[in-house]
Amino acid sequence: MRVAVIGGGAAAVSLLDSMLRRFEGEERRCAITVYEGSANLATGRAYRPDLDCALVNREAGYMSVRCADRGHFLRWLHHEPRYRDTPYASLPVDSYVPRRVYGEYLTAHLESCRADAERRGWTVGVVPEFAVEAKATADDVMVRSARGVGHFDRVVLCLGTGEPADPYLLTGAPGFHPDPYPLHSVLPAIAADAHVLVLGSGLSGVDVALGLLRSGHRGLITMTSRHGLLPGVRATQRPYELTHLTPEAVRRRVARDGALRIRDTWRLLRDELTAAGVDLGALAADRPAAERLREDLSRLDHNACQSAVAAMMHQVREPVWCAMPDVDRRLFLNRFHAFSKPLYNPMPPPTARALLNAMDSGQLTVRPRTATVTARAGGGFTLEDGGGRLTRVDTVVNATRSGLAATGSRAEPFLDSLTESGLAVRNPLGGMRIDVASNALRAAVPEDVPRFFALGDIASGDLFYAGSMFMINARAEMITHALARTANGRG
Repeated sequence: MRVAVIGGGAAAVSLLDSMLRRFEGEERRCAITVYEGSANLATGRAYRPDLDCALVNREAGYMSVRCADRGHFLRWLHHEPRYRDTPYASLPVDSYVPRRVYGEYLTAHLESCRADAERRGWTVGVVPEFAVEAKATADDVMVRSARGVGHFDRVVLCLGTGEPADPYLLTGAPGFHPDPYPLHSVLPAIAADAHVLVLGSGLSGVDVALGLLRSGHRGLITMTSRHGLLPGVRATQRPYELTHLTPEAVRRRVARDGALRIRDTWRLLRDELTAAGVDLGALAADRPAAERLREDLSRLDHNACQSAVAAMMHQVREPVWCAMPDVDRRLFLNRFHAFSKPLYNPMPPPTARALLNAMDSGQLTVRPRTATVTARAGGGFTLEDGGGRLTRVDTVVNATRSGLAATGSRAEPFLDSLTESGLAVRNPLGGMRIDVASNALRAAVPEDVPRFFALGDIASGDLFYAGSMFMINARAEMITHALARTANGRG
């Protein structure tokens, strides 16, 4: 079986690992070709080499390329020779590591997978170019890059996330940094006493602020976004049993109404959080970022809201999202997603403590209700909020999200070729339409045997939070099983 993998980051590593385990002991031979035009093979954007203050936002004991073996990464770390005489050699499961360390694991595991594949008689090749076109005949699929054309039986899109958006059209303005990564290249270009505006208050914005603080920045730092919400602070995971927003409750409502509307989801969510003892008024209140951080840090041993949300994400995330009509999904994304993301995608406690210290000292401010940011003719920028308040800053670092399932400009020619030839259909919410049972791309005219699959963020229209490592691992397993079921014996 000839498989093209479009994109060579963490999702590609997880897929290759899944394929090797699924086909172990079988006579089947696979010829796998990975198309990756960037220098970030295995690591992608998220886990490439960078400053150590940029931490993975999940405990080391839960990070892995295997959903059924959560300790895989930690075992590698404990036995990695370069860390033999460091604290990493005995790192506890609840610790946090720099993202670049996780990237080293991905790189090492990719090489391990390639060696395993070679022992089995497989081939795993890397084309160091971006795929730009795909065409399909009855016999095979053609993938074209600048180097030439390859022919395959199956294609899996592992495109990762794209570069940030530019909502205020600042590209080209002196002092504007359109992409915060890698931090070790961007931050040294900023004057130590500059007033820095960070666009975005999510995890990327947190990376920028923390990177500035760790590098000894002396100037003011202002983080701004529409809602001014920082990620929550990850607490110790406690077992939680859902009693209201359960898979069975979702099934009953879908059986009764044919779909799950957002108002029904809200009622079930409200009842679940109330039963957990969550103060919904305080949760929804417009409060200063420092106050929220302080409260979260005081509840690291037991955060009832976070425990309940974690249980929901594992047990009902897919049933709820898949049962919602597109109109309800869009309503959630437009009106409620920004408020929910801090709950299910929190930051490590050490990061939160550093930010809170900077807030208490007056160096760091988090501002909501961003209206516009403009470049001044004489240099610098002006931030205007929804109340008309103006703030002058010296430089701007762009840490905004590029939108749901945005894969970046490099992937667009390839995706355009899929949609123009009817091999895929764009999701109006972002990314591509998929069959949620297999992650196969939905074609304009369905194929009897699917040949195109999508893994990661590009599936986020039909799957909620599809770019998390856990979801990538789980969906890589599903794709691998689909490949095994639909293989035509070629290869």
